Amino acid sequence: MPELLINGYKHYYEEVGEGTPMIWVTGTRFDSAKKWVDYMKENAHGFRMIMPDIRGMADSEHVAECEPSDWVLDLGSFLDELGMDSVHLASETLGTRIVTRFAYENPARVKSLILNGPIAYSDPEGDEDRVRQADPSNITPEALARLEYYHGSGALDVNLFYVKMHAKPEFHEYYDLRTIASEVKTPTLILRGDMDEDRHPVGHANQLHKLFPNSWLQIFANTSFNGMVQHPEKSWELIRSLVESTE
Repeated sequence: MPELLINGYKHYYEEVGEGTPMIWVTGTRFDSAKKWVDYMKENAHGFRMIMPDIRGMADSEHVAECEPSDWVLDLGSFLDELGMDSVHLASETLGTRIVTRFAYENPARVKSLILNGPIAYSDPEGDEDRVRQADPSNITPEALARLEYYHGSGALDVNLFYVKMHAKPEFHEYYDLRTIASEVKTPTLILRGDMDEDRHPVGHANQLHKLFPNSWLQIFANTSFNGMVQHPEKSWELIRSLVESTE
């Protein structure tokens, strides 16, 4: 269970496998680095998968406040601590916003981007659904158990921190990928199922594909947002092809 002190805060990460280094970033309430260990062992052959929990979430240090840009700054410092000048960045949902913003600000440090179930910007329907789901009165015992598995005894505080971050106007502005995607020239693979939902609209994947100058889009039929989980063989075939083209 390795940990690093990044910008003054404890950051937990998992590491799986050997080979080409790749950073995997998620960062949502029902997610954590440890969740992905078995999946990566089974599917990410030939890669050294390094999976950090972002500041304030899961097994990294919990905080009451941070700036949206702190997650991007932390990622750069994390790579510095690992001695990595440039690397392949893979991600899903919130993580897709973090790594894309990082690639925009640090193009020389990113060899490729893999965006699974990307979110391009905040929209009212998704925010309303997130707030409704996060309301303690709406959290079922099963959902609370999941939150506690990912975030420990402070799970409800993490839950509120996460929603508060998404409510910040500066979060909406900083992580609106539509405003920067056309300038991100990093080779980018976008993976998405074709089934729509409020918090992970399928249209975001199509919009980003049109905006990125150097991207490929894979839409899986009859699949929810998480194409990598439901179609691991095809997803990793595409990921390996992208990585090989950049090495």
